[in-house]
Amino acid sequence: MTTSPSTLPAVESPDMLRLATHRPEPGTAVVEVAGELDLATAPRLRELLVAQTTNALTHLVIDLRGVQFLSATGLAAVEHGYLLALERGIACTVRVDPGSRALRVIRLLPQRFAEAIEAA
Repeated sequence: MTTSPSTLPAVESPDMLRLATHRPEPGTAVVEVAGELDLATAPRLRELLVAQTTNALTHLVIDLRGVQFLSATGLAAVEHGYLLALERGIACTVRVDPGSRALRVIRLLPQRFAEAIEAA
């Protein structure tokens, strides 16, 4: 018996990505990303990063240590946030676990935030 694509259950993307923001000190925002960062979920991260970079920040940390899956589209959302922060005069750090899948994808694909990577 074969299953046609139209009979497969729908996957709700909001449950696949968790985003949290906190301010450990004045002028610094940490955006924690957990779950799957892909085509379906990347727009949520983009929106949050745009919202964060409009505030009076001096430092933005994009924390990917909770990311279990990172697609090229997800990576593009991170890069967009990084470039937007720089354009607005905000220092930006991209935090990843050493040896993580996210770091492996970051190293495989071309991106413009190599100097911002913090393996922690």
